[in-house]
Amino acid sequence: MPKVIMRKGAGLLTLVMLLGAVFILHGCASQSAIQPPNAFPEIRIGIVPLPQYAHMWVAHKKGFVDDELLKAGFRLKWQPFSMGPVVNEAFAANHLDMGVMGDFPSFIGRSAGINYRIVSLASAIPKSQALVVKKDSGIIMINDLKGKKVSTSKGSSGQKLLISLLEEQGMTMNDIQFIHMMMDDLAIALMRGNVDAGVMWEPLITRLEEAGEIRIIAEGTHFCPAYSVLVASEDILYKHPEAVDAVRKAYQRGSEYLKENPEECVNLLVEDMKIPARQLLKIISKFNYNTPTDAKFVADMRDTEMFLRKNGILKIPVDVESFIYR
Repeated sequence: MPKVIMRKGAGLLTLVMLLGAVFILHGCASQSAIQPPNAFPEIRIGIVPLPQYAHMWVAHKKGFVDDELLKAGFRLKWQPFSMGPVVNEAFAANHLDMGVMGDFPSFIGRSAGINYRIVSLASAIPKSQALVVKKDSGIIMINDLKGKKVSTSKGSSGQKLLISLLEEQGMTMNDIQFIHMMMDDLAIALMRGNVDAGVMWEPLITRLEEAGEIRIIAEGTHFCPAYSVLVASEDILYKHPEAVDAVRKAYQRGSEYLKENPEECVNLLVEDMKIPARQLLKIISKFNYNTPTDAKFVADMRDTEMFLRKNGILKIPVDVESFIYR
């Protein structure tokens, strides 16, 4: 009889210990589940307040980015920059995990050794750049540019558009006087008559066109399929690909919301983008925020890489297939 009691007592003790372990594990799991967001790893995203990233700003303003990252166990650090080149500099200094920029700057950064990769398209932007002249200019066609002073930013998609337009007419850069300028300087130079023509992009085109100061000679729609891209550091892709997926999902939500609620979204963005609502609504309609990273995109990226090497902008070739994360 005592032996039976002892066995029962040992069994009861074992059961108590097992239940205690279960409660301890449950408590740990519960603590993990209610871990405060400020304890989550931080995802640093760099972005410029420009219309080509409108859907991304909408995703931020509506809380979609915070929401998707928190669900994946991360928190957002949103870092606005005044100019695109600063985003590349921040990546080079290891201050960013993800960011957006034009396809040309992304190639230049990759060639310079910045370890990021294209993880999705931000937008397709061919309609948002154009060759323009002053409103009262006598220049009507591309051929009229021979011997004239023509400007855009060197190493940009604007330069590619200019070269493409010239080549279609059997001309080269040697047939014009090319002057490198940033956009704000180009606008001033064109109005003062210091240059005869220039390739510029939004929002400058709409602002000057509505003011009656410029006339468009040719758009980039059929000549230069320029893109803006979302890039992520190889470190974050290796360690936390789920964070990248969360951001892409948030931006898709932003794109859908922008499409369904354009006027509401424009009012959300006016303060950051410093563009009047009526103009911003017009500008946003020129961008495609749902372009897939398909075979055409890859082929266009090969053309861009070749163009940059041919014109001495890339010193080190970039392998397009490995640059695009798929």
